[in-house]
Order: sequence, then C-alpha cells, then structure tokens
Amino acid sequence: MDAGRASAVARRVCYIPAMPAIFVSQVFASNQRAALERLSAASARGPLTVIELPTGGEIDPKAVAGVEAAFVSVDMNNESGDIRKFLVAMQQPPALSWMHIGWAGTDSPFIQSFLSRGVGVSNSSGVTSEPIALSVIAGMLALHRGLLRWREAQARHAWEPLARDLAPPDLRGQVVAVLGLGAIGGYVATFARALGLRVIGVRRTPASLADGVDEWVPPERLREALPRTDWLVSTIPLTAATRHMVGREELALLPRGAHVINVSRGAVIDEAALIEALQSGQVAGAYLDVFETEPLPAESPLWELPNVIISPHDSWPSGGNNARAEAIFLEELEHWLQGRPVTRLVTPE
Repeated sequence: MDAGRASAVARRVCYIPAMPAIFVSQVFASNQRAALERLSAASARGPLTVIELPTGGEIDPKAVAGVEAAFVSVDMNNESGDIRKFLVAMQQPPALSWMHIGWAGTDSPFIQSFLSRGVGVSNSSGVTSEPIALSVIAGMLALHRGLLRWREAQARHAWEPLARDLAPPDLRGQVVAVLGLGAIGGYVATFARALGLRVIGVRRTPASLADGVDEWVPPERLREALPRTDWLVSTIPLTAATRHMVGREELALLPRGAHVINVSRGAVIDEAALIEALQSGQVAGAYLDVFETEPLPAESPLWELPNVIISPHDSWPSGGNNARAEAIFLEELEHWLQGRPVTRLVTPE
C-alpha cells in the first residue's frame, strides 16, 4: 500500500491498535480494500484500524487485544481451520463489543458464548437462502423423479425402465409444508408454488400469498396439517421450542409414503424416529443436509438407506455468497463507525 492509501486505513499486525479496530480475514480485507478506506475516511469515530488474519496463519494475542469488532467471513471456513482460530482468539479481547458472522445460524456453542458474555452478534441471514432453497428443490425432484433408482441401476450397467403401474403421482397438486418462513423458507415456498405444489407455511405470525404460501398454520397446529402433507420441509432455526419439533408422533401423522427434507438443523427432527419411519416405509424418502451429530457418524443407518440423499451440511455453497455477506457487513460497519445501531443483531437463545 502506498503512503496515500495508508493514510486512509491503518493496517497493523502484532501490536495493540488505537480505536476503532476491527479484525477480519486477509481475503475480506483484500476484496474490500477500497470500501474500507472509504468508510474509514467518513468515520465519525476516527480512522479505522484493520487487523488481518492471513489464510492459514496464526494469531498473536497481542495483535488483537484492542479489537472492538470482528467479521467472521465465509472464506474462513477452510482446511486451515481459520474459523476456529479466529473464534478462539476473539474469546480474549476485553474491548470486543460486536461480532458479525457471514451466515445466518447463531446456535453454535462458540457464537452463543459471545452472546452470553454480552458481545453483540449480528448475522447475514439471507445470503445463502436461494442456493439452499435450490438444493431443497433438487432433493425433492431427485426423490420424486427416481434419480436414486436410475443412479443405482447405472452403477450396475442395468437397463431397467420403471414398470408403468409404479409411476409416481404427479408432483403438481401435492402439498408441501414448510416449517419456518424465513429467507430460506420463503424461497422454498416460491419455487414449490412455481412447480404447482400447494404450500402450507408454518410460522408464528400469519402468512399469505404475499409470502408465497397458500395456507398459514401456526406451529401449535402443525399436527392438523401433517395428514395432508406430502413433503415436509424444515428450514426453521433450532431453539428450545423447535428441538424435536418433528418426532415419532408427527411422522406417524404424515400420509404413508410422504417425504421429509431438512436443511435447517438436525435436532429439529428426531433422527432416531426418522430412521424408523424411513425403514418402515412410513416416510418414502428423505433429503437430509443436517444431522443431530455432525459429521454424521459412520455407523449411522442413514448412510445405507437407499431412499435417503445425504449432503454434508453442504446445501449452501454458491459463487455469490461471499460477496453478499461482505456487502451486509460493510453496511453494518458503516452504521457502527457512524455511531448508529447495528440493525441485524440476534438475541441469545
């Protein structure tokens, strides 16, 4: 960086910086150098100090001792374990008052630990919503149109057309119940209606066609909707109230041969009960991206079930995610530097 640019953003490593100071990844700092300079120049709190974590690098505790804010960006989720290094390092700085994360979920013990000690945590809800919803629809179509059966026959080099009396019912006109109508659930509802499905939206507050649903059901009345649900899709956050929201009794209320899709958190659905329902045929198939224990243990029966599609908590990757998350953080950073409230703060669970 030349002298002129250095005056806009003070980059320092291995020293206790002046305020205000933020801690970010080297990737983010490189991507958004010009934006950081612009925000620093306009800051009501004085020039911004940006401390960078090099990819695969180590963190000197002295370098981050004066950090007030931090951004946990998606690029830190790499083979070098940068995200863990980053979060561990941020457990110590006494000045840390705000942390922004580049995704939606805040239920991890690490994130909850920051909330419990009074650090403000904001998230990037919505940045991965459309890719995850597309994975939901991909899983739905794969299960409905027989892609698993075709793939298994292909592996055996077997030409095995489906007997015509075994043809699946039309997808159009079937009912999908979407648990949670946040950003992900909203996209799922919109895409499902475009395919001709009838959508039941399950959330606490009323929903209508404007939210992409044909019918609204509050969570306490979920059981009333299950007997007419062909596809049960969970996009709801994990809380004390939603843990095992779908258990043995709920799965038994589904029409025999219904399907289950979970892209929220594994513990929303009782995994043992789901395995039983899949083995018995009560649930015809499932696409599961999340599990009660992750990574999914090698001994889990889910690996061997022929009617299950497993993705390793991997429904979200898409080329535009990083840019969307970075844009949200920069917007919140501007508020913070101007002394205005951060708008995406989450509450402790």
